[in-house]
Amino acid sequence: MPIQISVDPVNGNITVAPTVANYNKGDLVQWEAKGGTSLTLSFKADGSPFDVPTIQGTAGAGTATAERTILTTAASGQYHYSLAATINGTPYTIPGCPEIVVQ
Repeated sequence: MPIQISVDPVNGNITVAPTVANYNKGDLVQWEAKGGTSLTLSFKADGSPFDVPTIQGTAGAGTATAERTILTTAASGQYHYSLAATINGTPYTIPGCPEIVVQ
């Protein structure tokens, strides 16, 4: 199930669910922003469980998506990332709250 990125239409708050996502080495991680036209996820260069520090999403059919496979050689631990997305025409940023936990 993809990590869901959404905006509350009433108050405009952006949320990531789950905020803490647990995975195993070699797992495919997917993000989905409904109503999104752009999606960028950024990990520190020395703190990414992936082969790249920045994952650029693609937009299509009213949803921006991104996916990447966790390296089988990734260290177990917590990986915080920042998120930038444009959803329903409004740009949003989360500076580093969501995290992926690799077991």
